[in-house]
Amino acid sequence: MKAGFVPALGTPLDSNGNVCAESFKKQIEDQVQAGAVGLLCMGSMGMQATIRQETYPEVAKVAVEAAAGRVPVFVGAMDTSIARAKDRMAAMENLDIAGFVFTAPYYSACKRDQMMNYFREVAAATRHQILLYDLPSVTQTKITYDMVLELLRDVPNFAGIKSADLQMSRKLTLNPDVPEEFIMVYSGLDTFDIAYKWGVDKCLDGMCSCTPVNTGKMFKAMEQGDYQTAAECLNKIVALRDAFLDWDLWPAYSATMNLLGYEGTHCPDYCSPIKPEYIPQIRQMLKNIGEL
Repeated sequence: MKAGFVPALGTPLDSNGNVCAESFKKQIEDQVQAGAVGLLCMGSMGMQATIRQETYPEVAKVAVEAAAGRVPVFVGAMDTSIARAKDRMAAMENLDIAGFVFTAPYYSACKRDQMMNYFREVAAATRHQILLYDLPSVTQTKITYDMVLELLRDVPNFAGIKSADLQMSRKLTLNPDVPEEFIMVYSGLDTFDIAYKWGVDKCLDGMCSCTPVNTGKMFKAMEQGDYQTAAECLNKIVALRDAFLDWDLWPAYSATMNLLGYEGTHCPDYCSPIKPEYIPQIRQMLKNIGEL
């Protein structure tokens, strides 16, 4: 993968929980045009854990077709057991994806040996590459540096990791025993520019999906060594993220995606509708940061 950003795509669904294909294709096209170097389909922001069983293969299929080979498509397949994860992968095994992405099982905290058993078994069940998704705030379990090195030795199709642990990413970048093609994607939104300076030059976050203008501009600026412009763009993205938290994260994100022209619901079906008085505030903020 080239240096750059990988948006964690939002998944637009209709009232029956089916994917809004045209909306999803439009989102993907906008990301590719903004300069995305890859796409994460059905990550956390893409609601992978809440999408209907019969819908998620269709979501992945639409993403692959929309990307049309221009950038790699990674697909979240995380679940709460090896058996369930295998079912997810089997439903998408025939697609031309770059790899399946896995967190640790997330219903209850795992011990180290349990996590390693899980990662080894799911990797052995697919012809595709697998990438790990270090998300301890949700899974209650941290993927560690030594675990990554052990899996690199033992699992042939272990291809990368997404993590907000900048120290681990830096250590993997500097370790001469880590293959050059190993994919390290940094997900600490607030310090994207710092990570890039450290050589961790592939970044991923769900906020990229609703800020293609600023995200694209930020990475172009960093490529040119213009970290002042990059910081200004990042500040705008972080400000929108913080506003989402004030407005109610999921409904605010869904409303934002709608304002950007991506129809459908982009939040879990248990979410309450966003308060109507927030819509003008969101629209104004999108204008202020240059996304509308």
